[in-house]
Amino acid sequence: MSRFHKAFYGFMRTAIKPYFKLTGYKWERYNPKSPNYLVLTNHNTNWDFFLFGLILKKQMYFVASEHIFRKGFTSFIIRTLADPIPRKKGSDSDLTVKKILDRLAEGENVCMMADGNRSFSGETGFISPKTAQLVKDSGVGLVTLALHGGYFINPRWSKHQRKGPSWGRAVNEYTAEQLADMSVDEIYECIKRDLYVNAYDDQRAKMYKYKCEKPAEGLESALFYCPDCGGLSTMESCGDRFYCKSCGYTLRFNDFGFFEACDGGRLHYDAVDAWYHAELDYMRSWLEKYKGGSEELFSDEGLRLSLIRAGVSSECIAEGRLVMFADRLELQTENEAFSFRLEDIQKISIALTDTMLFTANGNYYEIKPHSGSCCALKYLIASRLLIGKEYY
Repeated sequence: MSRFHKAFYGFMRTAIKPYFKLTGYKWERYNPKSPNYLVLTNHNTNWDFFLFGLILKKQMYFVASEHIFRKGFTSFIIRTLADPIPRKKGSDSDLTVKKILDRLAEGENVCMMADGNRSFSGETGFISPKTAQLVKDSGVGLVTLALHGGYFINPRWSKHQRKGPSWGRAVNEYTAEQLADMSVDEIYECIKRDLYVNAYDDQRAKMYKYKCEKPAEGLESALFYCPDCGGLSTMESCGDRFYCKSCGYTLRFNDFGFFEACDGGRLHYDAVDAWYHAELDYMRSWLEKYKGGSEELFSDEGLRLSLIRAGVSSECIAEGRLVMFADRLELQTENEAFSFRLEDIQKISIALTDTMLFTANGNYYEIKPHSGSCCALKYLIASRLLIGKEYY
């Protein structure tokens, strides 16, 4: 089947080039010296697979979130044409690692987004040290690629795409021989250094325009804390305005991706990344007093809880109100409550913008908005901090 996959990969590279040139994407072709290699990248847009595929001509298999394998006929087409390696967010990664190593051992090349999640703030996210161990165990070369500008074109929190420049390039290549002489810690430091991108550092230097009719819409998925009154879940967006429905604090989000004060108001933070870090600091401090308790902290209406079986099918269990308590996560209906103690939640992650995936008591669950809206990020942050784990 790999011959078919190579032919399809080559066809897609040729077919998508004109489109991405028109979008303003620029890339530098790179031909790795290693005959067999693992590719690690940062993750910023919904189409990173295509963008990085333009940099490397030789066919490679991509690691993809398992939720794309639950889309019926569409999933069948994806598996047939590209055969990606599934990765279950909010679950153990051992099976994914094994499949990656198996493909590499067969002489195939594999590409994986090392941070695993698109950034809410514009900074490359947390990269697990296990990634460096994977590189060490693979016995093949390593190629690192970085995408810049993608955050402003397709912010994870946004409901609308923008137009503007982006660019991708190969950062480094490490041969199998070089990696054999390096420790896991040394490899880890190289990966973090090569893949680190701060979109706002780039933007402050270049100040490109990223045009959008409603640039602020969706920001409350990333920024749920009001720095003016300290409210949680009080921020809302409309058009280019981002405001607190509790105290009225209002900002404008411009085409450069920065905040502007409105009506003589105070500008606490001019960019999403600074606000995001302040939000994390606030949550660390605010949640400290609730550790060990069982108080209700915040909630959202209109959520759906589903049980995912075998990674390919899901069954709706309940619909109702999602509540974050100091000791548990709970989906409440009119007649019953489905509770998950935080200490029993082994893994929790976010897919897309507002879908939570987690493993608890040996089962794999999904929670996402059904008839309402929800900032999944605040639940993820709280669930980790309340049990003494850091959120990165």
